[in-house]
Amino acid sequence: MGAGTDPVYLRVLEDLRAQIRDGVLEPGARVPSRNGIIARYGVGETAAKHALQVLATEGLIEARAGPGSYVRRVPAASRLEHDRPHFPGSPFGLVEERAVMAWEHQTQRVRPPRQVARRLGLAENHLVNRTTYLLTADGSPVQLATSYEPAEVTAGTAVAFPGEGPFAGRGVVERMRAIGVTVDQLIEDVAVRPCLSAEAEALNIPAGAPVLVVTREHRAGQRAVETSEIVISADRFTLRYRIPVGQPATATQPAAATQPAQPGEGALAAVPG
Repeated sequence: MGAGTDPVYLRVLEDLRAQIRDGVLEPGARVPSRNGIIARYGVGETAAKHALQVLATEGLIEARAGPGSYVRRVPAASRLEHDRPHFPGSPFGLVEERAVMAWEHQTQRVRPPRQVARRLGLAENHLVNRTTYLLTADGSPVQLATSYEPAEVTAGTAVAFPGEGPFAGRGVVERMRAIGVTVDQLIEDVAVRPCLSAEAEALNIPAGAPVLVVTREHRAGQRAVETSEIVISADRFTLRYRIPVGQPATATQPAAATQPAQPGEGALAAVPG
């Protein structure tokens, strides 16, 4: 049986994880060494080593100069709110109004990765405009986003490149509307996974730390005209969604026909663009 499924290994991992999350092992506290785990839990070296590796991958502990590992000091999480009206073009914005927020972005015309081509309904030899964005607040990284648009949709128009022209930074919905493409649906999937090395470097977080990954599609009818992946540190931020709720019909007043929400209204807003 492999170490990853060994009940002995899981017992050590779950106990240390619980001690960290319950505050028994506080931020900055030294975690038992490999030999300490062996002695305390009566397990072998492989189980002890793997338990420490998983805790490090989860971002719960970190190695420091000298022997041993320590519980990571994680700052209190800030809240990111979906659709901040005062900051168009951003999928999420800090609730803290005083933070100075800014985008760094770069657009390239490339062949899309296979999963991106599939989401956009493109043959793999079709080109897309890939734009990478880094959102910062007071100079500190907040979110990393990569957006893909079929090059054929915007080619030769004033919105061909999201960061250029009269609609720079106005978001996908408004940019597409400017060229006669009506975005009528926004789909999001939210997941958690360990960050990749490039993401860790961009977001200034430890390699393997957990990140929230929001995969988006802007759709016009049956066609996706943009897809993006937004990566946010799960330790540092939580996501807030506001969803408008209509008034229920009364017994004496039948419900009116519900009109679909227009793109950009309510909780669904523009992605970087």
